[in-house]
Amino acid sequence: MTVESVVEVSDLKVYFPGRRSSGQAKSLVRAVDGVSFAIAKGEILALVGESGCGKSTIAAAIMRLVAPTAGRIASGGVDLATVNGSALRRARRRFQMIFQDPFGSLDPRQTVYETVVEPLVIHGVPAEERRTRVLEALEFAQLLPPERLAQRYPHELSGGQRQRVAIAAAVVLRPDLVVADEPVSMLDVSARAGILSLMVDLRDRLGISYLFITHDLSVAWVLADRIAVVYLGRIVEIGSAAELVAAPRHPYTQALLEVTRGDGHRTLPGETPSAAAIPTGCRFHPRCPKYRLLNEPSQCREVDPVLTETATTLVGHQSACHFVEENQ
Repeated sequence: MTVESVVEVSDLKVYFPGRRSSGQAKSLVRAVDGVSFAIAKGEILALVGESGCGKSTIAAAIMRLVAPTAGRIASGGVDLATVNGSALRRARRRFQMIFQDPFGSLDPRQTVYETVVEPLVIHGVPAEERRTRVLEALEFAQLLPPERLAQRYPHELSGGQRQRVAIAAAVVLRPDLVVADEPVSMLDVSARAGILSLMVDLRDRLGISYLFITHDLSVAWVLADRIAVVYLGRIVEIGSAAELVAAPRHPYTQALLEVTRGDGHRTLPGETPSAAAIPTGCRFHPRCPKYRLLNEPSQCREVDPVLTETATTLVGHQSACHFVEENQ
């Protein structure tokens, strides 16, 4: 792992047991099926894809909310995929999470102060430091004045304020990485803009890195330094946010952009296949416009493509498509 990386994920797999069909062996749900990426200090990497593509499972595996089946999650010389007990607890101090629902993620019986101080208590921060740290975190989250906001309960706050409380609780330990799982999808437009601006401000002030999960490519483009597009448990395209949006290489990314822009002249047929029955070859080929346009080449049905750079893309922009050169 390079010195600049706060986390490096290598060939991560998360499989779950599926349902047993009559007379057949139990299927295996390959929710995450070989994902690799690194996040540098102060970088925002967005994972983008449709619901059910595996992006939230990737986040949960990094936080060890689910156990990885295989692969490495390397950070600070520790493989988070394998550690347990006190070693995992120490590692979790460096990685914090913001959830989608800003009301459901907060305990309605706790004041804002009690919510934000809890990570400090869990990780053994001395009692005499806690109040100062909590008020500082509330100020970082732009919950002003912090002394007054600290005494309120979640039902007394707006949706945007509740999500700021969740952010304050996530940054109070000064983590290296914050995993944000759809943190603005349940907010109105004005609150959404404020939360995105706050996340960038905290990145600049505290040097925090983010893994940002979203189904909205336009949000990822506004916030992220790099974007990784996920389809059926795999990253199918990854690159700088600016280039990926300006010149997408994978047909799936191109389709997502058309939806985002409201072009509407080309839509993807059908639904995302089940992770318990992943198609052979390129997992996207049953829905791929390029596959149909090229008269359904056998290569797409039989050979699983790997992430590949092309001569005309910036270094680090990769796409998993057999016809990536023709997609430019």
